[in-house]
Amino acid sequence: MKQSLAFQQFMAAVAADDDEQTETLVAQLTPTDEPTLLPLLSAAHADQRWWATRALAFCGTQAAVPSLVAALDDQDAALRATAALALGHLYLREPDAVRPVLDQVATKLADEEGVVRQTIADALAMCGDAAVPALAHVLQGNHEGARTRAAYALRKIATMKAASILYRHLNDTNYLVQMYAYEGLDEMGLLENILVTL
Repeated sequence: MKQSLAFQQFMAAVAADDDEQTETLVAQLTPTDEPTLLPLLSAAHADQRWWATRALAFCGTQAAVPSLVAALDDQDAALRATAALALGHLYLREPDAVRPVLDQVATKLADEEGVVRQTIADALAMCGDAAVPALAHVLQGNHEGARTRAAYALRKIATMKAASILYRHLNDTNYLVQMYAYEGLDEMGLLENILVTL
């Protein structure tokens, strides 16, 4: 498989542990580099896996979706978080490719690491209304960390579709879910309308 000069320089910067240079080189990669990036997601070296995931956030296509979803189960929490953000960025370019896996991504809101839960919530928020059904499903579950992040993501989405779910959780037994529901509706100017009609 032919490697572009940009990819060769990118790999050299990864090997040199030069994060600043590697980040600069990420911006020079294109979708034509994707076939050489994808195998790195299963590399033994954690830095290679992380940087390949970061690069796919920038230049990946629908072909990267299955590998990025699989990376959500990586043993490295930082890589799981980066894979989630990569899927969020990929949604902005290839929504039809990412939409079918949003339910699967939302289940990862139960990750054992708080930073991963937060990043997955941010990634799902990037998907807007497409993620609302998956987030609503999480709110019906029993994992309180996942439920809290789901409510946070809905607050961040801030659409009428998200608001319709938040409204149902104004009196949630989880104080943080209740708080995100209240703040989300208030920020959208909907809380006053709700109170007036009660």
